[in-house]
Amino acid sequence: MRIQTYLTFILLLMHQNFKMSRPQCYSCIKTSCNCSRQNLKEVPPAPSKLVTELDLSFNRLEMIMDADFITYGSLKSLIMSNNKIKTIEEQAFVPLTPLEKLDLSSNELETLSAGWFKNLSSLQSLNLLGNKYETLGPSHLFHPLKKLRALYFGGSYFQSVRKTDFSGLSCLEQLFFDGTNLHDYAEGCFRQIGPISHVTLGLNGLFGRNQALVKVILSDVVHPNTTLTLTDTQFTTAHQMFLLNVAVKAGTTSVILKNVIMTAEACFALLLLLSPSGVTMLALEDVKFIHSVTVFWYIPDMKHVNVVFLKNIEVPQFYSFPALLFLLPLLRVMKKMSLINSMLFAIPCKSSSSMSKLEYMDISDNIFSDIALSEMMCDGKGVLWNLQTINVSRNHLLSINSQLFTKLAKLRNIDMSGNVFQSMPETCHWPPSLRYLNLSSTHLTKVTSCLPESLHILDLSNNFLTVFTIKLPFLTELYISGNKISSFPHGGLYPSLTSLSIQDNNLHTFSSNNLNDFNNLMSLKAASNTYVCSCDFVAFMTSDVRKHRVKIGDEFRMYICDSPFAMRGTSVVDVRLSVFECHTALAFSLLCSAILAVFLLFVILCHKFSVLWYLKMTWAWVRAKRKPKLVKAELAYDAFVSYSEMDSGWVEAHLVPELEQSEPPLRLCLHKRDFVPGGWILDNIMDGIEKSYKTLFILSQHFVRSEWCKYELDYTHFRLFDQNDDTVVLILLEPIDKKTIPKKFCQLRRVMNSRTYLEWPDDDNEIPRFWHSLKTAINRPVTINDGVNVFNTVW
Repeated sequence: MRIQTYLTFILLLMHQNFKMSRPQCYSCIKTSCNCSRQNLKEVPPAPSKLVTELDLSFNRLEMIMDADFITYGSLKSLIMSNNKIKTIEEQAFVPLTPLEKLDLSSNELETLSAGWFKNLSSLQSLNLLGNKYETLGPSHLFHPLKKLRALYFGGSYFQSVRKTDFSGLSCLEQLFFDGTNLHDYAEGCFRQIGPISHVTLGLNGLFGRNQALVKVILSDVVHPNTTLTLTDTQFTTAHQMFLLNVAVKAGTTSVILKNVIMTAEACFALLLLLSPSGVTMLALEDVKFIHSVTVFWYIPDMKHVNVVFLKNIEVPQFYSFPALLFLLPLLRVMKKMSLINSMLFAIPCKSSSSMSKLEYMDISDNIFSDIALSEMMCDGKGVLWNLQTINVSRNHLLSINSQLFTKLAKLRNIDMSGNVFQSMPETCHWPPSLRYLNLSSTHLTKVTSCLPESLHILDLSNNFLTVFTIKLPFLTELYISGNKISSFPHGGLYPSLTSLSIQDNNLHTFSSNNLNDFNNLMSLKAASNTYVCSCDFVAFMTSDVRKHRVKIGDEFRMYICDSPFAMRGTSVVDVRLSVFECHTALAFSLLCSAILAVFLLFVILCHKFSVLWYLKMTWAWVRAKRKPKLVKAELAYDAFVSYSEMDSGWVEAHLVPELEQSEPPLRLCLHKRDFVPGGWILDNIMDGIEKSYKTLFILSQHFVRSEWCKYELDYTHFRLFDQNDDTVVLILLEPIDKKTIPKKFCQLRRVMNSRTYLEWPDDDNEIPRFWHSLKTAINRPVTINDGVNVFNTVW
């Protein structure tokens, strides 16, 4: 039992180490992992169970193991194209029940297994192109794929299609078959799938080697309304092109030739083939016309072809290519023509005059000049009467010549973007029917009244505009992104505007007032500007905009602060501004009020607890400590008297005469007489007490309540009580409750509690005894001066 436990532990440890050793994919965003081109040799583990898209293309995968996708239980799209996959184990895709798209193209699979698909009941798209298999493997390979809509298979190694290869496929809508080297085809096997709306065939080898087989395949895949695309094929003779007659007779409505090489002879044959058919759309994309012996046929009038799409057409020897007059039957019937990126430099007036039914013309990405456009439009004299849309973008036009379109009463849309106009005429004449005008990326620095008032949609993106103030009353959509506009357009100029795009400009801010100017504005895109993230703008973007009727069409996180410097590069929704930054005046007022309140509270507390008094006392004590102490021989006065002004009558009537006129007379220090004029009263008080042998305190209710006592005279008490308690003589003129004495007079309380004091008697017979006791307390053992100094302090 112990051995089994050890083995289990070792296996778990090995599994954990294997999991940790697998390569990681670090390009995962939310539910999508793009692991393409990371030189991976193994399938990386899923970073989470929520991954629905995994791209492993262009890596070095060689084998897909059973356990590779265990952690991808939610996967819906798996792309493993352009690897070196040779082997896929039977159970590899079993965990991928929700999978809808599987791309195994451009690998090295030599055999296909039905076991891969048995659990992929949700699969809708399967790409097996470009592998090394020669057949589709065992019978009923796709039988479990009941929901398959698109199938891509075949390649240069593929050789045989069997009768049962496509059994079970009943919902297929798109088929891409590369049968370049096909040898065997079981007739009817494609037909059993049922009508397929889009069929793409690569049968280049068969067109030259086995044309009968081409006919069989075309008859099987083409149904009425099928869009047929022939790709990677070379048509050098008319006979090869006539093979398409099978598809034409089967009812196909759209024929697309993509990445093909074609001679003029084959081109004639194609038009001849289409003239009596029901084909309505002809598209040639990535086509190269080569010179050959030209055989001219008479092309009867076309009946149904009204859409012609030509893109990336190459005519290396265009100077020897036959004139396009043979296209006149096609020009007369087509309603939509696109001739894109084909080095087209001219369409003669005679040819455009034949396009009487043309409603849509796209000649973008060519080399049209102003003269060539004028020639095509017959100098504005009247041509293309049914034209509704014209696209001349990305050509070599240098001027806006509205006169060419003035007579086109049905013209609604003009795209002239990507040319180099630089300037705009002051006035223009456009057809009154014009609703859409695209002048983006035309190097315009200024717009004028040349813009027609009839416009509903205007695109001026990616120019060099600094302002936009042209009144357009019917405009509903305005695109002015990618300019240098610094102020928000005024809504009164565009009363009908519903959508505004003003991204990537020099806007610093906008507010609800700007948006309210627009009566009907519903959508706004204004990201990627140089925003000043003020408090108002941040508050507006984080709250008001979400509640406003105008919807922000781009991501809120794309609104980035350019200033203040501390917020540069930060998304507006992440900005957190302090109260001081947002409400400076109010915050400063509140701060000052708080400081004042704290100061007042401090003053009140200081007053209540006599803090100032204690500080003054401490300072007086420090100053007194710094002075040298006088010896008794240097004392100038016998007594220092402290009393309240309310008791001055008693002092002057009784105390002073009795002591100064006694024998021997005592010298008292009176402030009226002995203070130095002009000196600080505190210095005079300290000096008088220090030069006095005794200090008399005339105590009464007036003395205790005196403010002077609190803030002036008691500086000296601190020194006296701290250093020489026996110099104090207390005289009570009236009874005093000790509880009424302020707490700061703690020394006075202590003296009154610990020492005897003199009381002014109510009985006149006791007065002589009082004076005798007082004189005895004041008299010095050795008298230096005969006089008495009285320091009379007013309390």
